[in-house]
Amino acid sequence: MPVPAWLKLCRPTIEPVIFLYAYGLFMHMPVIQQYVYKRVSVAKNFPYSSSTKERCQNQTQNTTLKELEKEALSSYIHLGIVMFASIPSIFTALFIGAWTDTVGRRPALALPAIGSTLEALVVILTMYFEWPIYVLFVGSAISGMCGFFTTMVLAVMSYIADTTDESDRSFRLAIMELLVFIGGMISQLTSGLWIEKFGFVAPYWFIFGCLLASVFYVIFFVPESRPSTSRDGMIRRLFSLTSVKRVWYVYKFPRNGTRRNLIIFTLSTGVVVLTILGISGVTVLFLLHSPLCFSAEKVGYFSAFRYLINGIGAVLGIKLLGKCFSEINIARIGIISLASGLLVFGFSRKESLVFLSPIAGIFSGAVSPIFRGMMSRSVGENEQGALFSATASLETLCNFIGAFIFNSMYPASLKHDFPGFVFFLGALLLIIPLLFTCCLKNPASFLSKRDLIKSSEQDDMENSLISGARSISSESEGSPQPSPTVGRGYEAVA
Repeated sequence: MPVPAWLKLCRPTIEPVIFLYAYGLFMHMPVIQQYVYKRVSVAKNFPYSSSTKERCQNQTQNTTLKELEKEALSSYIHLGIVMFASIPSIFTALFIGAWTDTVGRRPALALPAIGSTLEALVVILTMYFEWPIYVLFVGSAISGMCGFFTTMVLAVMSYIADTTDESDRSFRLAIMELLVFIGGMISQLTSGLWIEKFGFVAPYWFIFGCLLASVFYVIFFVPESRPSTSRDGMIRRLFSLTSVKRVWYVYKFPRNGTRRNLIIFTLSTGVVVLTILGISGVTVLFLLHSPLCFSAEKVGYFSAFRYLINGIGAVLGIKLLGKCFSEINIARIGIISLASGLLVFGFSRKESLVFLSPIAGIFSGAVSPIFRGMMSRSVGENEQGALFSATASLETLCNFIGAFIFNSMYPASLKHDFPGFVFFLGALLLIIPLLFTCCLKNPASFLSKRDLIKSSEQDDMENSLISGARSISSESEGSPQPSPTVGRGYEAVA
């Protein structure tokens, strides 16, 4: 008996998991950064205020030096938090990705949510009992060993690849990106207000609740998109090197000459992630630093506005620009838009420029969904988990490398009174993926069905015009007095 359309719409989907996890994770980022900033300020006897510009007023040479020292230490501690979460998650993802191709996607969805929930619990205990700030590294390590954002990304992308047609895959991934940004937007709008009104503990209890809700939703509601082929020895197969070998074979297999494109898309995605996520760690510090001196509430407003613009730009970029451009050209537009946004942000010395930068980078959110969709179409259905484990691991590695580069360079740029340098460097790095997209082999091999239909229709139209022009030309040659109108028409077509 066929399932009614309305009943299909009522079936549980993966979107609530994405929203809840993104909400918790994106609220975690500014809250933990500002909590570290506060703890370091207290340790350095430097005034801290979440709602006023007291920390930027009446500065003497001594307080300026203390501010630089505080900014540098906060940056390095944030780098440590990123490192302890990112490095273990890379190895976890490499084993889990190919493993989900045989045992199903739900375990990979639940594990990182559980790890992030435990990390939130460690942070809450650290805040309550004022444990040393370095205890936060323990929570990050727990989250990293459970897969962190790396495994969640590969699980979600593999799940979407299992449940969507390849012609709609990039758009569905853009919807996922929009949900992530909406979760980030709402979390940013509320985090600053919560910090100002209730301190740091209250918002972190809410983070804990969101992450715990995502765990329960995966366990009790999310349907399996890829049923297990065998339940025997599931744990043993998880830690088998066969999973890692399957990841290697994804890139080793010739694929009729399209392997080069797969490698180019993977590297391009890595550089884009290195720039976007690597630079995010210093964005809050840049806003808190003079002359901007944003309050916690204003930092939240800016982050929310940026996530909203990026999410809307991702969907509109693929849907609207897709009527005029191919996916690869939309990706190029997105890269240029991202670089423009970074340049505007780096030059910002006033609030107006800060809030103008997301508008300049409006199509930046379309880049990753397009690259991931093209990569997904380049491999078989039984290789989706292995592919996305490789890309997610590379993205996490690039996130760590980017955080290491930008968090290390930011304190040095402050000493030269040039805090915007890291954003200019990020814009410069984006030239690399832009050039990579010009080195693709046989571009038609990774076009979606929709683009292929457009391309074939355009070719048919051009062929019909040319054949019509040739027939008219041959008739005019047999006539003693060719029509001027026909001659002009042929010249126009030619």
